[in-house]
Amino acid sequence: MDPVSRAQSSGISEKSKANLKPWRKGQSGNPSGRPKKLHITKMFEKVLNSTGNRKEIMQAIMQTLTSKGMAKVLMLREMAERTEGKVAQEVDMNITGTLALSEVIQKRRKQRAGSNSQS
Repeated sequence: MDPVSRAQSSGISEKSKANLKPWRKGQSGNPSGRPKKLHITKMFEKVLNSTGNRKEIMQAIMQTLTSKGMAKVLMLREMAERTEGKVAQEVDMNITGTLALSEVIQKRRKQRAGSNSQS
């Protein structure tokens, strides 16, 4: 047994190992699944949706954009991405010719076969 595995297993007692049971077939270890939104995203939405804060938020945004505080701008971008989603970026690709996956696999197999026969 390697030293890392030995160190990790040494902290677990035999009694606690006896209590470990595998999941039953078809049973999930996380039945409710991953949360749809993170807690911080919910907090941002609550602050941004409250009507009383809108004037202060707009003033803070304008002040941030006119100031030299980069951290503030990054925080505003983080809030916007969490509540509105990231901005989609179009990618223009100019590709000529075709390339099939099967052709690539055949080429690689030939290369490997050639390198194996040489050694």
